Amino acid sequence: MIDWQQVDWNKVAKVVIISFIILLAFYFLMDKIIMPIYTRHGQAIQVPDLTNLFYEDARDQLKRLDSQIIEDAKKFDPSNTFPIGTIMAQNPRPGTTVKKGRRIYVVVSKGEPLIEMPDLLGRSERNAIFMINNLGLELKNIIYEHSEFYHEGVVSGQSVPAGSEIKLTTSIDVVVSLGRLPDQFIVPNVVGRSLNEAQKIIRQAGLTVGQVTYRDESDLLPETVVQQSIEADQQVNRGDALDLVVTKLPDKEN
Repeated sequence: MIDWQQVDWNKVAKVVIISFIILLAFYFLMDKIIMPIYTRHGQAIQVPDLTNLFYEDARDQLKRLDSQIIEDAKKFDPSNTFPIGTIMAQNPRPGTTVKKGRRIYVVVSKGEPLIEMPDLLGRSERNAIFMINNLGLELKNIIYEHSEFYHEGVVSGQSVPAGSEIKLTTSIDVVVSLGRLPDQFIVPNVVGRSLNEAQKIIRQAGLTVGQVTYRDESDLLPETVVQQSIEADQQVNRGDALDLVVTKLPDKEN
């Protein structure tokens, strides 16, 4: 049995007061120091939109917000929308509320995808054109030249070396062999041929295409050769020019 009359109430009061002070101090320590450090309570931020920013600029922006940036991956951009080194995607998404110090993961653009330029040399003109188109490249020019090494009709040169890494938007020129130079340079007959076909035949004969003049011929297809400046079967010098007269579409009536 506790003898309440012998209890020193002054000591009890002191113990209670000291205990209360200790609890109050502990609460203050937890609420104002320990918990904020642990949870970073009251330090939430809104994640900014980092897309289209260069990685270094995004890193500096997050640093000012007391947050970290982590490069999660580097990827090619098939749409060619994001330049090399810019951010294509992020996690968490823009506008999300997070605590300071949160890591923001980003995907950085490697730019437009690159492909390896194929070796077209020795391939037929048709095969080379198919390969270029199949890869999504642009065939800009086909140049016809005589070659002492490549047979007629095969590719003897290409503007981009085989094995080069190039963008899908790259334009390609190819040189197609006309075979070896002939011993005699005889004017071919190109009347009735299309302009494109006539030009190829003239170059193959070792000559050059001179002036092309157009005139109306309603009964013939447009760009059909109707006249040539040197008669067929004439022997000429290498590189002599052959002028052509070709048809054109009749003028439209107003």
